[in-house]
Amino acid sequence: MSSQSKIPVAVLGATGAVGQRFIQLLANHPWFEIAALAASERSAGKRYADAANWVIPGDPPPGIGEMVVLPLETNLPAKVVFSALPSDVAREIEPEYAKAGYAVCTNASTYRQAQDVPLLIPDINADHADLIARQRQTYNWPGLMVASPNCTITGPAMALKPLDAAFGVRKVFMA
Repeated sequence: MSSQSKIPVAVLGATGAVGQRFIQLLANHPWFEIAALAASERSAGKRYADAANWVIPGDPPPGIGEMVVLPLETNLPAKVVFSALPSDVAREIEPEYAKAGYAVCTNASTYRQAQDVPLLIPDINADHADLIARQRQTYNWPGLMVASPNCTITGPAMALKPLDAAFGVRKVFMA
């Protein structure tokens, strides 16, 4: 996929540690191109290098520091938003993005228990994406929202899925 055909994405909550991890993971992604960084009013309007205290090991990806942080408004030049917003902020803002036509990939806990928001680990339960049709019908959204599970469960779930498929897992004890 050439850079001209990459999907433009935005990171919400871009100045925090989770937002920084999204930036790091998306920086040289073959399918996505970071088109916008958005954060609170405190950071909006500033260069990213001035607004964020980079806490991820290594330096910010080239060019990121010069990007201007945008406000959390639904006019971002992107089709997909990766949300690293705190749950209380996400509760109000993320549905607005879905309503405005964005694909919202949230890392917040707010919608993890919602019946019509897929909680996805694609290698394990990609079929849960079928909930998007019901979500769009229920809310009349042109966009969508999917949630990621708590980071504590993703690793064990990835290891347990093939074991369950091969042998059947009845109980798991974790500490």
